[in-house]
Amino acid sequence: MIGGIGSNSYTNDYSYGKIASGNKLQRAADGPAELAISQKLEKEQRTADVRIRNGRDNIGQMNIQDGVLDGVTDYLQSMRENAVYAQNGTLSDSERGDIASANSQLMKGIGQGLTSSQMKSLGLDNIDVNDIESIDSALKNVSEARGGVGAVTNGLEHNVSYNSIARENLLSAESSIADTDIAEEITELRKNQTLDAYRLQMQKKQLDDEAQKSNMNIML
Repeated sequence: MIGGIGSNSYTNDYSYGKIASGNKLQRAADGPAELAISQKLEKEQRTADVRIRNGRDNIGQMNIQDGVLDGVTDYLQSMRENAVYAQNGTLSDSERGDIASANSQLMKGIGQGLTSSQMKSLGLDNIDVNDIESIDSALKNVSEARGGVGAVTNGLEHNVSYNSIARENLLSAESSIADTDIAEEITELRKNQTLDAYRLQMQKKQLDDEAQKSNMNIML
């Protein structure tokens, strides 16, 4: 072929590929150093993605714990209200007994949402359900536990935010290295297409000239 039409057509196809994919580093030959950096940045992006996913999963677990502790607080507040009401001097022994039974049922409700070790750590294993001071002590323990859960959650949220920003920065850095400059690639493609058309025209002219010479030789 004249002037490398075949190879230039391959270049055009390659330009189409870069435009379609948006990736200018489709082969190692396109930029060995840039490709190595791009792959490293992509690996770091994937690591950040995993950290973000793990962080969100852990935040979900913390929110569940906080929800459980919030429920425990509601139970304890109801028990405290009952214990205060039981001190009403107008109540009969039977009525006080009913209040004590109600608090025992509330305590069973707490036990259904917590393990025995959690009950012990919160000081709920030996609570006197009819004693206001005992209930207040349990409320204090639960409040402190919720504070600890909140602190851990805040730390996890900070890490997720940090990794999200880091991922965006990595993505931007990789984009600047690997993304195709569409306008530039289209300009190059049009230039190559023009050269292709010119070379095809020259090839046709050469073939026509050769045919004309062959005809003249036959006539002679």
